[in-house]
Amino acid sequence: MSPAAAPAVRRILTVEDEPDHLMAVEMLFRGEPGIEFFGAGTTAEADAILKRQAIDLILLDLALPGEDGLSFCRRIKAQERYRDLPVIAFSAFPRQIYESRAREVGCIDYFDKPFHPRDLIAAVKRHLAGS
Repeated sequence: MSPAAAPAVRRILTVEDEPDHLMAVEMLFRGEPGIEFFGAGTTAEADAILKRQAIDLILLDLALPGEDGLSFCRRIKAQERYRDLPVIAFSAFPRQIYESRAREVGCIDYFDKPFHPRDLIAAVKRHLAGS
């Protein structure tokens, strides 16, 4: 009987400029087995994390200081190495306008703020299973 392989650790990067929101998302995933959390308050911080760490999924706030989430997603999706990286957008912006914009730049899902934690965790797991 061969030993069971340890489950792969999946790395999630959350880009959120509100420290309380970033901490809340981190706490959501802290107890999830097999998930390693990385947080960034700006797209520049996110770029630095992407350069040094293999990331499996990005949770992306659309309203960020400096470069907004839509521009960030468009920019990274233009790079071959991030083209297939799943990005889930979340925002307090009106869904009827921003969900379609988020999908146009490559986001695979969209959540309104505030979102239900159970729904976000389920979406992350679903998209990680598909990648």
